[in-house]
Amino acid sequence: MNVLAVDTCLEPGSLALISEDVPSSGDGCAAGEPEVVALPPGWRSGALHEEIRQLLARHGLTTANIDLYAVTTGPGAFTGVRLGLTAVKGLAEVHDKPIIPVSTLEALASSAVYPSRDRKGAGTGNNPRGEATSGPDQEPTTESLVTRHSSLVTVFAPVLDARRGQIFGAVYATEGPSGEGADFHALIPDSVCSLRSFLNQVKAAGLTTETLKFCVTDEALLLPAIEEFGWTADSLVRVSPQLAGTVARMAAARFRQGKGIGALAADANYVRASDAELFWKES
Repeated sequence: MNVLAVDTCLEPGSLALISEDVPSSGDGCAAGEPEVVALPPGWRSGALHEEIRQLLARHGLTTANIDLYAVTTGPGAFTGVRLGLTAVKGLAEVHDKPIIPVSTLEALASSAVYPSRDRKGAGTGNNPRGEATSGPDQEPTTESLVTRHSSLVTVFAPVLDARRGQIFGAVYATEGPSGEGADFHALIPDSVCSLRSFLNQVKAAGLTTETLKFCVTDEALLLPAIEEFGWTADSLVRVSPQLAGTVARMAAARFRQGKGIGALAADANYVRASDAELFWKES
């Protein structure tokens, strides 16, 4: 099975390919393991399709060979959400293939629970090798979500910067089968609000340091605010902003559980209205 995942909700975005029918090679990813490519900074819709074409071509594939598409549906930048979802829906509809839509916040939580060991592929743009890695200040998580407390931590609070003094946040409890096919039950659904409002909701839920971890791509977003509420830096799990590898593995597992949907049924998870809706006034 060939799985293509697209994440354009976090900047600059990433692609991932799981090609279970392609043998391991020095230039590609091992069978069943995602190859992840970072999108070039400042990419536009045409560049997204070209990056997809190049990723597939390295494995001797075209979009017609993809069996399953996966995409983050938001929350995130409005334009990013729209472009990624539109591209995936178009490809899936043309080739009559299923889609697994994944919340950006859920993917962030899953990245913390099941850290990435993805192969990095070649790319284009300002990152000529397209390595889906971060600089020293954005180093991805390298071990399981708290190997230190793995038997206790069951609740995850992914948080992203929504700008305008707000954050996108949610609180998930793990349930179902182990691995990336596990479901997350929303204790606090995907929402947008001030950080303090969100932390008040988390505090009111009675979640302790032993059972809860905040999942972030940048600790500066939460520190020192969480310390004012009684949590410490140990409550943070830092993950890579390159989510496509995680999304690809989640999609493959969920597809085996019969959770694929048709292209027309996939919809965006904007959480916050677009600027046009926020600032529109009747003349």
